[in-house]
Amino acid sequence: SIPAPTQQSLRTLEWLSRRENLVVCGPSGTGKTFFLEALGQQAVEEGKRVAWFTLEDLGAMIRAHRPDDTITKAVARILRADLIVIDDIGLLPVADDAA
Repeated sequence: SIPAPTQQSLRTLEWLSRRENLVVCGPSGTGKTFFLEALGQQAVEEGKRVAWFTLEDLGAMIRAHRPDDTITKAVARILRADLIVIDDIGLLPVADDAA
């Protein structure tokens, strides 16, 4: 699990204003998603924009777009978020067209 002092520091969300990335990894069932949901909720309560996807859902969204500029617009919308969470990376194999 994530050490309590680290959790407290991350909950301040100061790292968002510094545009830092956060990668949380570990075995299944250790509370990663629960912790990220708490960070996401905190961000929403502070007026931040949050985009949340599983890797599978993000890949499906990308595959669903036509080869025109709609994918560019979709990605631009995602990138406007203050916090982007991509959950379940590594849980399932990724299709070649989503990689």
